[in-house]
Amino acid sequence: MAKVKDDAERRLSMLAAAISAIGGVQVAFFPIWFGARGLGGGEIATLLAAAPAARIVSNLAGTHFGDRRGDYGRLILLHLLGVALIFIAMDFAYGFLALFAGHTALCFVQGPIGPLNDGLVLDEARRRREAGLPALRLARVRAWAAGAVLVFMLGAGPVARAMPDDALILIMAAISVFSLVTSFFLLRGFEAGRPREPARPIDDPTPLRRPGLLALIIACAALVHGSHGFITVFGSLQWAAKGFDATFISTAWSAAAFSEVAFFLSATRWFGGERHAAPLMAAGAAGAVLRWALLASDPGPAGIIAALLMQPFSGAALTLGPAYLIAELGGKAYTARVHGWLAAANGVTLSASLYFSGPLNAAFGVQGYLAMAAMAGAGLLLSLLVAAAVRNGVLKDERRTTPVARPALVNERDPAA
Repeated sequence: MAKVKDDAERRLSMLAAAISAIGGVQVAFFPIWFGARGLGGGEIATLLAAAPAARIVSNLAGTHFGDRRGDYGRLILLHLLGVALIFIAMDFAYGFLALFAGHTALCFVQGPIGPLNDGLVLDEARRRREAGLPALRLARVRAWAAGAVLVFMLGAGPVARAMPDDALILIMAAISVFSLVTSFFLLRGFEAGRPREPARPIDDPTPLRRPGLLALIIACAALVHGSHGFITVFGSLQWAAKGFDATFISTAWSAAAFSEVAFFLSATRWFGGERHAAPLMAAGAAGAVLRWALLASDPGPAGIIAALLMQPFSGAALTLGPAYLIAELGGKAYTARVHGWLAAANGVTLSASLYFSGPLNAAFGVQGYLAMAAMAGAGLLLSLLVAAAVRNGVLKDERRTTPVARPALVNERDPAA
């Protein structure tokens, strides 16, 4: 029995890697490909800003449907199929309207994949807890995902350098097909090792725990996440304009992925788990402020690499910290929906910062990063409020008469593990 559960954790880690493989390549080369299709910086900013708004609707609807069905795996495969088809179709798209429609459709279909996968992971984590099995280590699963981003980003650089910019979409299409096929086999094996559960009720009367705290956590994470808008649009474009080739750009983004892998591997033992979550969020927000301030100084190659090595602050810390907290706040009735709400909030802030990154770049150039630093600073203030609110535990309830069960997600040094 235990062997099956260990295999399930390994499969979930590999699944996270397969799903995340496209991420780094998409961030690094999509703006360059749009430029090769004739779009200017303002048009690219508008296109990237409008499309994430589609994720808000798809995240909310997809995760709500996933929680009601409880069949996260099949929904993930359905969305991955849509992503692969859209990437292939975009190779035939020209002009702002066609590219806008294609990218918006891509974001709509792609949006729920991450939250649905989080729902699958949390579902397995709770099932282990109820069965008295070793707790699932979320940081280890995330490390596989970050590692996949790193590997595919490093591999994409030399390939992209040998291809015309207008053909970069073919790399993304190939990776999306790889993700679909790999996920199909991983999910089939994973589901085969799990006992079949009865269908969930359509309406669960279980109330949401501490909704005010949940809203505070989501707002904090969304502000810091949204502060990535400027670098998403103009990072690669500005570096290319300074004369850096595709290999340097790929290496720079790979440095960010490498640092996230190291962070997640460390988190599995040293600073993962619920009791470290709020300080992790505060440290991440503070690091994001420093990161954007560094990029606003228009650094050279070493400074760019240093700023991207700080990715765990603005990225991983604000992914892992909130995940540990909302895993318990959401409960079984809101397994995927809490992550859908977080993803939707991230979409709102990121969409806003993407949209305004065009005017910011036109008016201030690289100093537009200072606006991103201000967003992260607001997130830092909220993170301090979160830390105060969870000082005595995220599920502290004076009316509770029974002890709180051990957390579903832990790190290796946690006694509950």
